[in-house]
Amino acid sequence: MGGVSAGTAGRDLERLPRGLSRMRDPRPLPPDGMSTAGRGAGGGGEAGMNEPSAPCRLRVVYAHGPQLQYISHLDLIRVFERAVRRARLPLAYTQGFNARPRISMASPLPVGMAGERELADFYLTERVPAGEFLSRLAPQLPPGLTLLAVEEVPRQGPSLASLVRAARYRAVLPAHYSLAEVQQRIDELLQQAVLPRTRRAKKGRPTDYDLRPLIQTLTVEPGADGPVVRMTLAALPGATGRPEEVLDALGYPPARASIVREEIILAPHAEAPAGEAGLPEDVGEVPEESGDFAGEDAP
Repeated sequence: MGGVSAGTAGRDLERLPRGLSRMRDPRPLPPDGMSTAGRGAGGGGEAGMNEPSAPCRLRVVYAHGPQLQYISHLDLIRVFERAVRRARLPLAYTQGFNARPRISMASPLPVGMAGERELADFYLTERVPAGEFLSRLAPQLPPGLTLLAVEEVPRQGPSLASLVRAARYRAVLPAHYSLAEVQQRIDELLQQAVLPRTRRAKKGRPTDYDLRPLIQTLTVEPGADGPVVRMTLAALPGATGRPEEVLDALGYPPARASIVREEIILAPHAEAPAGEAGLPEDVGEVPEESGDFAGEDAP
């Protein structure tokens, strides 16, 4: 049998179609238009977020409307990834065989809940001005996702999730509940020193915790569709307040309330970032072709 020299084999591989020549390197091919930076061998995950392969980190403020409130956190990441690819933006990926887009959410939005000012960090392999990133990505998003602002933040700064301190929520109760009754229940709840609760985990044993120190503010006001309960709940490591738990403690079925997360509150030094880029006036409506996002990603 005749042998093949290394040089000849290399030239033959170079002539193979792109999909076959990838056998030289088992790592997945980058999406069309994307840079391969950040896809080298090695570990991935959050530890790779601050590597030199992602020199640009943009913090995005966006609205997550009711049209997409029933998609999961992972589905939302896929929606953003596809929109970024359509916008031809240089999104960075984690390292390793199963490369993942470097998109970091401040706090995953519970399924069934809308959010008015959600936060996410996008890591890019090339520096893109905040205004350009916003104007290119906004038209590619499906109905239900609206970009509100973008700013560049230090690449080596703390992770976005570690900056979260609290969140503000709005819950609209059915109209047959009287405002006076809701106010009385709130007053009684806030007078309690402890509010023992049990949270059922997906895996493992139920966890007992005290809800009271997680409630920073709790008020009620009249609304067009019923009493509006507003609350600010702490979001700390291992202790996160949930609006449905507060409603249940008040004696109202959470499933009958319309809950919206109004804002995520970051650590004081990150509450008022400078240099935000607002949505340009010339950005038009979301194109109809992007409407397939919701259908593809909805559970």
